Amino acid sequence: MKKIIISLFVAIISLSCNSTDPEIKVPEREKSFIEAADVSCDEIWLKLKVGDIDLPAEGVIRIDGIKDKPVSVTTKDTILYIDSLEVNRNYKFQVILLNQGQTLISNEITVKTLDTTSHNFTWQTFEFGEHSHSLLYDVAIIDENNIWAVGEIYVNDSLGNPNPKCYNAVHWDGTKWELKRISVLFRENNITPPLDGTFVFSEKDIWFVGSLPIHGDGNNWIMHDLRTTLSPDLSLSKAWGLSSNNIYFVGNSGSIAHWNGSIWAKIESGTTVNLKSIISSPDGKTMWACGSNDDYFLAVFLEKTGNDWEKVFEGNPAERINDCEVGVIQSVWTNSNQFVYLGSSSGLYRHTKKEALKLQKVFSPSDAPYSYKGEEKNNIWVCGQNGLVGHYNGKNYYEISGLKKARNTYYGIDIKGKTTCVVGKIYNNAINSKAIIQIIKQQ
Repeated sequence: MKKIIISLFVAIISLSCNSTDPEIKVPEREKSFIEAADVSCDEIWLKLKVGDIDLPAEGVIRIDGIKDKPVSVTTKDTILYIDSLEVNRNYKFQVILLNQGQTLISNEITVKTLDTTSHNFTWQTFEFGEHSHSLLYDVAIIDENNIWAVGEIYVNDSLGNPNPKCYNAVHWDGTKWELKRISVLFRENNITPPLDGTFVFSEKDIWFVGSLPIHGDGNNWIMHDLRTTLSPDLSLSKAWGLSSNNIYFVGNSGSIAHWNGSIWAKIESGTTVNLKSIISSPDGKTMWACGSNDDYFLAVFLEKTGNDWEKVFEGNPAERINDCEVGVIQSVWTNSNQFVYLGSSSGLYRHTKKEALKLQKVFSPSDAPYSYKGEEKNNIWVCGQNGLVGHYNGKNYYEISGLKKARNTYYGIDIKGKTTCVVGKIYNNAINSKAIIQIIKQQ
C-alpha cells in the first residue's frame, strides 16, 4: 500500500512540475533548503533543512530534473543519502515534500562526485641502522620537502663500534634524511626516549609521543610529565588533533589525555584495552578511538557524541558481524561528519555514527595490516607485513607489488597530496633489523 501511495505522489508531483499552470507560490519562510553535506566517488549526502510543513512528510529527491527517489522526512534537519552514482559527474538535486495538502519545494543545487585517483606510483627506498633493532613506528608529512619519522635507530660510533644511544627521529628536507636525537628534560635528567608517534601542524608546531607527549618547534622540545600532573598510570603512544590547542593522545590500558592549550585533562575511556588511534569528525561533534591488546584477544571501538565515550564494540576480534570478522582493530580515519573508516586485521570497514556496528567492508588487504590512513575518500592507504602497501582510489583497491618483500614490515603511514610515506623495519635476524622508509609519489 505504501508503494502505491508514494507512486501516486510522485506522479502528482511530476504532473504539477510539467504543467503549464502557474507554480504554487510558497512563502520564503516556508521553503526547505538543501546543501551538499558529503561526497564520494559514487555517493552524495544532502543536508535538508525543512521549512514550515507538518512532519513526518513524504517526498522525493528529484535528480537531474527527471529521476525521483522517494524519501520520508521525520525531523527538521535531515541527512539524505543517494548512492549508485557515476564517478566524476555533476548531478542536480531538489527535494519536494507533501503532507496534508502542503507542498514544499527546496532550492536546486549541483553537486559533483569525486573522481578516482591514480594507481600509478614511483618510490624511493631509504634504510637506517647498523646494529641492534632499528625500526620506525610513525611518520608525519608537513609537505613533500619536510617529513618527520620516529622510532629507534642504532648506528656505530666514529670508531666503528656499536653506539648504544639511539636516534629517535629522522627528518627529510627534500634532498636527504638527517638522523635526530629528540632529547628532553625529564625529572631533572636529560633523556632521549624511544618515540612511538608523531603529529604535526606546521614546521614550527610538532608533537611526538614517547609514552608521554613532547612538543617542539623543530629544535627545542618539552616533555609534558602527565604521570606527575594527571595520573601515574598514563602511557601514551599516538596523537591526533585539530590544533595545538585541541589535541588528543591515546595509549595503553585505555589511556586518553587532552590538551586545550593551557590545561591537561585525563579522559575516562571506559575501557582497559590498549588504544592505537583516535580521530574526530570535521565538525568536531563526534569522536572515535580504537585499539586492541598485544595478545590480540580483545579489541575495542569507541564513539563519543556527547560528554562520554561509549563502546560500539568490545570483544574477541574473531567475532563475526554481518558475516564479516571484526579483526584486530588498529586504525580510525575520516573526513566525514556522517561516518568513520575502521581499519582492522580483517580489512577496512565503514561505520555510520550513532549506529550499531555493521561492518560495511571497503576492501581487504592480502597480508596482515598494521595501519590505515586517508586524505580523501578516493585516497586511502594501508601498510603492514611482508611489505604490504595498498591504495584505495575510491572504487578499486590496489597493492604495490614492487614493495612486497617478506622481510619488510611497515607500521606507520601518512599522506599529503601526491606524496605518501610509509615507515617500518627490515628484519635481518633475531638480534638485528634496519629501519626503512618508502617515499611514494602518485603519478
